[in-house]
Amino acid sequence: MKLYASNTQLEELIQRLISQTASISEERRAQLDKLVEAIKTDISSFGIAQVMMICTHNSRRSQLGEVWLKTLIDYYNCKDIEAFSGGTEATAFHPTMIKAMTEVGFEFQQIEEGENPHYKLTSLRNPANYKSLFSKKYDDPFNTKENFIAVMVCSEADGGCPFVAGSSHRISLTYEDPKIFDKQPNALEKYKRKVYEIGREMLYIFSKL
Repeated sequence: MKLYASNTQLEELIQRLISQTASISEERRAQLDKLVEAIKTDISSFGIAQVMMICTHNSRRSQLGEVWLKTLIDYYNCKDIEAFSGGTEATAFHPTMIKAMTEVGFEFQQIEEGENPHYKLTSLRNPANYKSLFSKKYDDPFNTKENFIAVMVCSEADGGCPFVAGSSHRISLTYEDPKIFDKQPNALEKYKRKVYEIGREMLYIFSKL
């Protein structure tokens, strides 16, 4: 399936990461499979699975997870999955994460300036999916409020939110924060590795749906 004819870099990245899903460990697959089953259950129960990636600041990992989900929903033309992200507090979509994603093929358009800029993910095939990306709390009015799958992608939010109001499932799927590399000369490359890691795992999930 080639839906990204106008974006060969992103198409090639997706195909490369698909070929790498076999390298995911059995232990990690067991965690990912919990999200797969939650998605299947909610589609069966509600007709749609609403997946919300949650971390502390909604600036790096949760934003990256949302972008990958939106991209793969579009790529596989899924009508019964939606993606959101939020934090336990709001900050800003980190510029190094945006730069890392842009360099590997994602395309963004900044639509609002300020301390917490808003962006559109314009590398999607369907313009109807160009929803605004910005840092927000998970219970922000912009996000869905009930029957969503809360995916805790950082250990801080995972430990600090044992219960997420409105969620149908709570899945622990934590990733190391690329923030630890921010002051290092190789920070951008480390951020790119996080793009590849989360992309590979999201592609594994879609391969099981």
